[in-house]
Amino acid sequence: MWKKMKISNQNKLLAISFLVFIAFSMIYSWTKPKEKSQVSEKIYADTFIPKGYVLVPVELANFDSVSALIDQFGVIDLYAGAPQSTGSIKIASRIKMLRAPLNPQLFAVLVPEKDSSSIMKRSGPFWAVVQNRQSFQEKASETPKSSIQIEYHKGG
Repeated sequence: MWKKMKISNQNKLLAISFLVFIAFSMIYSWTKPKEKSQVSEKIYADTFIPKGYVLVPVELANFDSVSALIDQFGVIDLYAGAPQSTGSIKIASRIKMLRAPLNPQLFAVLVPEKDSSSIMKRSGPFWAVVQNRQSFQEKASETPKSSIQIEYHKGG
């Protein structure tokens, strides 16, 4: 059967060119230097804390509701006390809340170090009311820019 089949010179040239192309591409892929896979460094939440600020872990009574509204971070008002019984007290306004990168079931609030004691004096769980993210930027613009310096630390 193969003896009766005649291939034209043009098709022979095309087939040989295709085989040479495949051979060169295979040789190139074998001899190409392998890129070293870069080991990505872990990112720790404490590396993004501006100087003079602290992250305070908080337990939220309305965690499910807030978790559905906030992905990695959001701006909130923080309340202490149960709203049903004694009424709640606003203890922080327009503060940034971050989701813990190593445990997404936990949140922490970014507050000036001097204000952290007022949160720590209260017993949780706390209540969070989600604000517009621009309200945090407006609050930050009220603060002189030179007073906030971000320090980066490599975790280990």
